[in-house]
Amino acid sequence: MIIGIYGFQDSGKTTLVEDLVKALTRKGYKVASIKHSPHRMSADCEGKDTWRHWQSGSDPVVFSSNTETTVFKHTGTPVNKIVRLLENEYAPDVVIVEGLKEGQFPKVSVGNVPPTKGTVLENPSMSELVGYIEREVSVERVLVKLGGVDCKKCGFDCRGLAEMIVDGTRKASDCVDVPKVGVTISIGGKRMLTNKFVSTMVDDTIRGMLSSLRGYSPSEDVEIRLEAKKKPSKRRAGKR
Repeated sequence: MIIGIYGFQDSGKTTLVEDLVKALTRKGYKVASIKHSPHRMSADCEGKDTWRHWQSGSDPVVFSSNTETTVFKHTGTPVNKIVRLLENEYAPDVVIVEGLKEGQFPKVSVGNVPPTKGTVLENPSMSELVGYIEREVSVERVLVKLGGVDCKKCGFDCRGLAEMIVDGTRKASDCVDVPKVGVTISIGGKRMLTNKFVSTMVDDTIRGMLSSLRGYSPSEDVEIRLEAKKKPSKRRAGKR
C-alpha cells in the first residue's frame, strides 16, 4: 500500500517516518520510502563525477559501489510513476511518501497543517498508524486474489468483500469469479484487473503456444512483453 505523510516544515514528518519504518520492519514488512521536496534542489553535488557525467549530457546517471546504488535523474518524475517502479522492481509491502499533499493515496497529516483531500488520520499515535497500515496491507493482499473487477456476483464490491474477509465475516470462497492464480497482466506498468474467464483463457492459450517451443517448462515463470505499437502517421494527401 501507499501512505503519505505531510505537514509544515519542522512539524516532525521525518521523525514520524523513521519511527514508522522501524515499527513496520520489526513486524516483517518490506518498506520503501520517497522523500518529496517542493523546492528546486538536487542530491547530486556540483563538481562530483556524477554531476560531471550529467553536465556532459548523460541523464540519468547511476552511482554504483559495493554498498550503494543511486540513480540521479535531473528531471522531475511523477510520484505515481516512482511508486510503480518501486513496486515492479522491489515489491514492497508499504511505500511511504513524505512531503507530498497531493496524490490519489491515503495520507496522514502531522502538526497543525489543514487536512487535505485523502487524509485518513490526523496526528495519530504510532499504534493507531501501524494498525491502519496493517489492515490496508491485508485488504490489498486479499484484493489481489479476488481480481478486483467488481462483478458483485457475491453481493458486494471487491473492496467490501476483501474487508469482510480480513475481518473474518466472509471467506475468499464467497467470490464466485476468482481469477486463476499465477496470471498477472500489466499495461503501462499498471496491473490490470482480471476475472476467472480472462485469466484462465490467457493461461491456457499462452501455455498451449509455448508447449511447442524448445526450452519451455511449466515449472518455470513465463514473462512476455509486448511493445507499444506506434500510431500510423497521418499525412495529408498532396495537392494535384
